[in-house]
Amino acid sequence: MSEEVSPSSQRKTLALRLTLIFAIGISVLASASCYIVSETEHALILRFGKPVRILSAPGLYFRLPMPIDQIVRVDRRLQHADIRISETLTRDQRNVIVPIFYTWRISDPLLFHTAVREISTAKTKLDALITSARNSVLGRHDFADLLMAEGHTSSLLKMEQEMHALAVGDAEKQLGIELISTGITQIQLPEANTESVFRRMRAERKREATQYRAEGRAKAAEMKAETDKEATLMIADAKRQAEEMRGKAEAEASAIYATAHGQDPQFYKFLRELQSLRSVVDKNTTVILDTSVAPFHWLKATEPGEVAKGVTPSPAGPSPLVLDHTP
Repeated sequence: MSEEVSPSSQRKTLALRLTLIFAIGISVLASASCYIVSETEHALILRFGKPVRILSAPGLYFRLPMPIDQIVRVDRRLQHADIRISETLTRDQRNVIVPIFYTWRISDPLLFHTAVREISTAKTKLDALITSARNSVLGRHDFADLLMAEGHTSSLLKMEQEMHALAVGDAEKQLGIELISTGITQIQLPEANTESVFRRMRAERKREATQYRAEGRAKAAEMKAETDKEATLMIADAKRQAEEMRGKAEAEASAIYATAHGQDPQFYKFLRELQSLRSVVDKNTTVILDTSVAPFHWLKATEPGEVAKGVTPSPAGPSPLVLDHTP
């Protein structure tokens, strides 16, 4: 025998079902009306396609369900990119390749959504702006400004600041983007110009080497002249001292000779005559002289002892004397 369900139980079951359906509907509606804004993004609320609200602070927010309100999320994080590789001309008409990096972020979500919409499109527009700024700045500088010579300050920082100043205003006003920084990655030369630059660098280094060699030769000549001057002065001083010493020695010798001459004039005369004879008569010498003339009269001595005693031989009239000292 089946159990009959009372009308009150049926009403309770129906009420429970309706309550459950209503709770589910409320949950679905609440989930469709709530959204979370992250700290890494901006939220732009569009109502029937028109922007009505911009949310930048992170948190939980409510909106009208779709399709009334639509959420457009815009990334607010710092972005990094590089411009495309291309050649440009310096003021002195030199072709160079100067890649530029840049960092940026979205500062005006509404303007960004209206003018750009996509990150990829923003990079393309920023590439054009920064490339134009780079070409303008490099066109006002010579190629030498890209190189940092020893002892000089590099101009690269100044050029980077000029590029940033030219592009930051247009990026802010036209794209709603804050351009944080721009910088030169590296400096490259087209392949056709590389050999020309190397030749110029070699010529410059050769000129510097020639200058250094000339300065070295001039310094060496100056040092040699100074050394020669000092050597001349030293030699002159040495000669002066030698002459003074020789003069003193000769004076002392003369004094000794004078003293000796005063003590025994005959013996002194004898020695002087022998010295004269020794200087005249030498090896390999044949002399024909008058023996009556001093000092050759000593050669007439018959007894060697008389010569040793200094006895003057008596003159016996002139007679030729032949001396042959040829060995």
